[in-house]
Amino acid sequence: MHCIRSSILQHLRLRINGRPADSVFKSIGMNFSSGDDGGQDQILSKVIELVKKYDKTNASKVTERADFQKDLSMDSLDRVEIVMAIEEEFSIEIPEDKADKLTCCGDVATYIVSETLPKPSSES
Repeated sequence: MHCIRSSILQHLRLRINGRPADSVFKSIGMNFSSGDDGGQDQILSKVIELVKKYDKTNASKVTERADFQKDLSMDSLDRVEIVMAIEEEFSIEIPEDKADKLTCCGDVATYIVSETLPKPSSES
């Protein structure tokens, strides 16, 4: 997947806003600082919406647990394109080793939440 992604990135120029994650979530109506438990659900909905818009996907098959490869018949190039769209939408970067482990929309939403929410301080 690394070779494919590198090859695509060499030939594409993507406009990625340098917005911090907090402003991205505010722009789609999420506020995590207040302990909003619906945040992951909102992110999941946005991820599912993005995957449904992908022209090579059957939108009726896209669910939280639909496997990108097995259920949605995505090849590695399709998965790279989806990851790039998600990175752009949420203004995050998903390392290739992590991207390879994201097999469904639920995994993607969980990853985004875990990487963008402020970590609770462990100081007492």
